[in-house]
Amino acid sequence: MLEDTFANRLKKALNYNNMRPIDLANKTGISKTQISNYLSGNYKAKQDKLYIIAKTLNVSEAWLMGYDVDMDRDWLPDNEEDITNINIDNARYIETTTKTIRIPVLGKVPAGIPIEAIEDILGYEEIPASMLKGDNNYFALKIDGDSMFPDYKTGDIVIIKQQPDCNSGDDCIVMVNGDDATFKRVIKQEKSIILKPLNNEYEPYYFDEYEIMTKPVKIIGVAIEVRRKLRK
Repeated sequence: MLEDTFANRLKKALNYNNMRPIDLANKTGISKTQISNYLSGNYKAKQDKLYIIAKTLNVSEAWLMGYDVDMDRDWLPDNEEDITNINIDNARYIETTTKTIRIPVLGKVPAGIPIEAIEDILGYEEIPASMLKGDNNYFALKIDGDSMFPDYKTGDIVIIKQQPDCNSGDDCIVMVNGDDATFKRVIKQEKSIILKPLNNEYEPYYFDEYEIMTKPVKIIGVAIEVRRKLRK
């Protein structure tokens, strides 16, 4: 649950690190004007900038966003030597320097609330930071239910790219009639749309052109990846 603002948490983190806004700008490469806007509460940092700031200040992204979590970046190793001292067998593994960011995992997508303002975050998933190029935004959804079985199972984490449209056959987060969003395969026809469950025990939903406009039926995002743990 949110208990503070991003601006207040950023000020606290700067004070904790005995750092000035200009120091943060120099260390992160984010402009002094943008840092000033963050501190004044005019803007919140997007996911790529949030990751850079949190890493520089050595605080967790969730804490920096204002959530009631520990300030420390406890998801990172306590000591970087834990990683640097690992003996890498280059015959089997390839080391990379790819930067990653963490995106929120949601249990559901409520209507009318921007993704960045949702409080019910179940956890985080990492994706390459390069995916954010072109102002792309992502979130993750934890599957609950079997309407999209067998392609998606309860507990699966689906990476969603936020976008207002899709291709026919895409698996999408769709908002219908202002209710919580549903995850279904979208089949586009000339003047209608079908939201199709993959489990044959569930009936598809049909919407004509008038219903698409008036209910309305809105695409929120498209599934681009599914992550599944085979065992706990």
